[in-house]
Amino acid sequence: MVVASGGINGCDQKVRNHWQPAWGQSPEVILNGSHQFADGLLHDAVTQVGGNVTHLEKMWDYAAGVHHPRPRKPRHGLSLVPPKSALWMTAQGTRFGPEPLVSGYDTWELVRRVCEQEQKYSWAILNRKIALKELAISGAESNPSVRDKKKLKFLKTILFGNRELVDDMVENCVDFVTGSTVEELAEKMNALENPVKVEAETLLREISAYDAQLDRPVKYRNDEQLRRIAHLRQYRGDRVRIAKDQKILDPKAMPLIAIRQFIISRKSLGGIQTNLDGQVLGEEGYPIDGLFAVGEAAGFGGGGVHGQRALEGTFLGGCVLTARYAAQKIAGDLV
Repeated sequence: MVVASGGINGCDQKVRNHWQPAWGQSPEVILNGSHQFADGLLHDAVTQVGGNVTHLEKMWDYAAGVHHPRPRKPRHGLSLVPPKSALWMTAQGTRFGPEPLVSGYDTWELVRRVCEQEQKYSWAILNRKIALKELAISGAESNPSVRDKKKLKFLKTILFGNRELVDDMVENCVDFVTGSTVEELAEKMNALENPVKVEAETLLREISAYDAQLDRPVKYRNDEQLRRIAHLRQYRGDRVRIAKDQKILDPKAMPLIAIRQFIISRKSLGGIQTNLDGQVLGEEGYPIDGLFAVGEAAGFGGGGVHGQRALEGTFLGGCVLTARYAAQKIAGDLV
């Protein structure tokens, strides 16, 4: 028997029971970005027959989840790829600091920083021009041109912006609001009935301070987010996907957009402990005859091969590798 049922991150209660201690108390709202049947029930079944389950607190969640416009399961969320040129704001509408939050560098740390707040959600502040250039959502559902291998459509979205995606989220996602002024934007943000209110004056001050940096010559810009954007744009692949020197309060880039972002559960880095052949190990370290675990159910390998953190893009490889080793062992035993 091979357990290949995914992790525990589709179960809200298991996510909370095994919440990473370094992130503090779990948020009131945790969206589900995993499969609804990645519920850990087979982890429980493996435990009942003597198998060892380890490191479930080492999960891989994201800091920029939004409610799915067309939910198909409880707490159904989408994991944004947050625009690098957007300002990542606290629940009160102030910029995270002194080091700003910028996606793509340390996802684990982004979650920790957001969860340091009393109210454990955040805002992204941007404009339509930035959204068209940079907004993306993780998963095949939100990237049909990639999923369906439509190269021309994919290149078109890269060059001219993903209008279909941006318009859908603005019109249909409850966490997206727009405004022609900062005052209007703040009013709509507060209309979402959040635990704390955003002051328009504070929001304007924070945005204006960032935009003022872009009026300086490059060598005099003293902003870590702008430094990181400049660094990322040195790579040709990122240069076409990240705006250059784009202000937020740009009359030619309106309307303004605010995105309310929640923590969203995604992947389990821990799981059912196995040996290198994918055989499930008991608490004393010996394999249980005839029982295997692969993929995310096994923490992508051995019950926690990634440790506390992981490199983006390394999850699928662990699924393929552990499945191949288990298949080779099973086939060898049958010969």
